[in-house]
Amino acid sequence: MKIYSFEAITSIEDVRQIPSYVPLGEQSILIPPSFPWIKDKLQDIAISLYNFDWEKLPTLIDALKTKTFEFTSQLTGATENSPATISIIENLFQSLHSFVNRPLNQIKDKELLSFTERLSGLIIYSYFKTLKVNVSLLDPSLFVCIGSNSKIDSEKSAECLRTLIQDQDAIVSILPARICKNGLEETILMPAKLHTLYATHMATLFHAEELTFYTTKQMSSASPDEDVCSQFKDYTITYNEAKSIINAGFNLIPKACLDLAGQHGINLRISNYYNPNKQTITITKTSTMNQIKAVVTRKNADYLQIHSSGNLMPFQFLTKVMAVCGDFKTPIHLISSSSVNISMAVELSSETFHQMENQLSQFASVSVEKDISVIHIIGQFDQEKENMEVKVIDLLKDIPILMISYGSDNNSVSVVVSKDMGEKAQAILMDNFAGQDFMKRNVAPRFREAYSAMSI
Repeated sequence: MKIYSFEAITSIEDVRQIPSYVPLGEQSILIPPSFPWIKDKLQDIAISLYNFDWEKLPTLIDALKTKTFEFTSQLTGATENSPATISIIENLFQSLHSFVNRPLNQIKDKELLSFTERLSGLIIYSYFKTLKVNVSLLDPSLFVCIGSNSKIDSEKSAECLRTLIQDQDAIVSILPARICKNGLEETILMPAKLHTLYATHMATLFHAEELTFYTTKQMSSASPDEDVCSQFKDYTITYNEAKSIINAGFNLIPKACLDLAGQHGINLRISNYYNPNKQTITITKTSTMNQIKAVVTRKNADYLQIHSSGNLMPFQFLTKVMAVCGDFKTPIHLISSSSVNISMAVELSSETFHQMENQLSQFASVSVEKDISVIHIIGQFDQEKENMEVKVIDLLKDIPILMISYGSDNNSVSVVVSKDMGEKAQAILMDNFAGQDFMKRNVAPRFREAYSAMSI
């Protein structure tokens, strides 16, 4: 079984394309997009409830229902909705009316907002129905259980699911996102930021072999070489390589999702909704051996050098420095040290640096170089590790290297260079490690500043 999870999609044209991304020859689960206009109208209803403005509620609910019918009819291209579509939508709105008419102390915001996901799922379900697809609509509140730690209870959820889908024969099952039930049997909605983690939990519950995230965000920035971009079709990395990319600062996928998928052997695919054939990253346990997969650059970090004044024993010096960093919750990307000197690539505001400097100056001298570049070379090169440092130093012989380390993890080597040399160093490393003609053959990506885009 495969699971397909979609981000927020707004236009009718984009929604019409969803069935083309779900193969109809095998059982699959579709986690539909959440429609922002539904959320906005439900928030208006929530505000009226909060303000005890009961008279507005019927009008607001009717406006949402009218918009829903308009959207579904436009989606199918029909002048009016089918009786089946009208019936299932009317049933949901009857539930919504019943919900807002409860005693006020029984109305929970999260349960109200769960109607966003329910209605979004219902719209996709009705659309698949009009296409004559064998489709079912699942209710996550019947089997997705939240434990006492506010996380999904996998064992209890799996037990509930087994009794629920014994006779499930639908080709496509629509599973509204983020809906759960807590220990009090109340329906709740997980935060939007946990959408990806929720989908990963569903993949484990349904024993899926693959989970695909369709994102509307661009995974590659504009490239002057269109031929290069057109060759980027499927880029495969291992779980460990993905962790290295995340550790390097690129927000590829939440770490918790990666860990969960790795534990259950689920392949993850991150695909651009608008260009899936050319922009897809696959994360799998299958090793591709000695290949450089990415060169990731973290920009706008600071290079901090702390030199002991000799007043402390070496172990005291190291302990004191780490204590100061801990007091200020300093994000440390790389660190190297001797008995009397510590160098760090960190993220610091000017104010925090001056406060740290005041404390460190009691036992050390401190210098800082602003806006450095931390470059991570990521891939499978265990057999080459003893030569990797030599290769990097040789390649960057004309560029001053502030630090070099492969202590961050087993899949990366990291170097620190000044800001003005960052792009040049990245290009040199990319060209050489990926091969002289890498742009035409390997199209391994370079991850750029801000970690919201990737160029090749």
